[in-house]
Amino acid sequence: MDGQLLRLLTASLMVVRRPDVAALDWEVVATTLPEEPIGQRPCQLVMTELVEGRLLRGDAFVVRSDEQRHVFRGAGPLDGLPPGLLPEPLPELHPSDDPEDPR
Repeated sequence: MDGQLLRLLTASLMVVRRPDVAALDWEVVATTLPEEPIGQRPCQLVMTELVEGRLLRGDAFVVRSDEQRHVFRGAGPLDGLPPGLLPEPLPELHPSDDPEDPR
């Protein structure tokens, strides 16, 4: 985070592709060894994905932070994410498309 290493225990990256928006929504939830809470502010995250060693980076905002749990919300693109990794967005469901709708 901003060039500072976090002493991670675990971290999860969630990425969402919405049908009506070109940009991806993403969020990181990290658990660290006890440290000072991080104030709410913009930051840049650089992450290494452990399975294949991909380097991911993007601007984010610190949403919440306590001594061990930290939530970062993406504030722009997430660089390094392979395009074919995410499924295509699901189409929007309109009431007339819903088989459970009695109309």
